[in-house]
Amino acid sequence: MTADLTHHDAQTLDRTLNAAARSFARHGLHGPDMASVAREVAGETGLDPADFRRAFPTRLDLACAIALHSARRLVRDQLADRGPGAPHKRLERLVRRHIDHCRHHRTEEDLRRTVLPTLRAVHPGRHRELAELRQSYRDHLRTVVADGTAQGRFRVADPGAAAGTVLEALESVVNWYDPEDGLTAAELGDVYTDLIVHHHLGAPRD
Repeated sequence: MTADLTHHDAQTLDRTLNAAARSFARHGLHGPDMASVAREVAGETGLDPADFRRAFPTRLDLACAIALHSARRLVRDQLADRGPGAPHKRLERLVRRHIDHCRHHRTEEDLRRTVLPTLRAVHPGRHRELAELRQSYRDHLRTVVADGTAQGRFRVADPGAAAGTVLEALESVVNWYDPEDGLTAAELGDVYTDLIVHHHLGAPRD
């Protein structure tokens, strides 16, 4: 990016990127030109289109900002949970939060995976930031899995490898889940809790 929105408050930035994500959801990543996206976002948020264009001069700049904003929010919320409970209960909360995030931010998750290969080649710094966020999330998962393994609750040989498997399973939800198919958020959480906690990690069913 060649400019930013630091003179606006965090709430304005959040609304701006959410509105831009909805534009991509409606039109696709390669939909209208950036001037049209700027007008659409301005119509929703009241942001000056010129400020928007200065902050996000290219489609890749905007897609990267949306992906980073969403990833930061997910990782922040997951790492902030220091609540009590056995490791399998902590992991169940994590699974359900991740599912809820993906239900509400599917476009952002799609953008993250779409822009990563390009960022590796043309913006290694931005690629590294996204990769480091994912690594922080995986490290957090490893800690929870290791705690459960030490307590005899999880039956895995390598908590680090198991954490990678868990993260891949969580990220897979955006590949197939459609809210219009009739599966509720609670039911989807049940499916992934069973898959991850009981199948992947081997926790006994109480």
